[in-house]
Amino acid sequence: MEYMTLIVAMLILIYKKANKIGYKTAKRRFKMELQNLAIAMIVIKCEGKLDHFKT
Repeated sequence: MEYMTLIVAMLILIYKKANKIGYKTAKRRFKMELQNLAIAMIVIKCEGKLDHFKT
C-alpha cells in the first residue's frame, strides 16, 4: 500500500509541474480527470449500454 501511495504522489507532483498549479489544485484535478477516464472506459466497454455493467 505504501508503494501505491508513493506512485500516486509522484503522479500528482508531475501533473502539478506540467500544469503549473498548486498541489491541492493538482490533486483535485487529477482525481477528476482519473474519474472521467474511468467512466469513459466503462461506457466504451459497455458499448454505451450501462445496463450491461455489473457492479
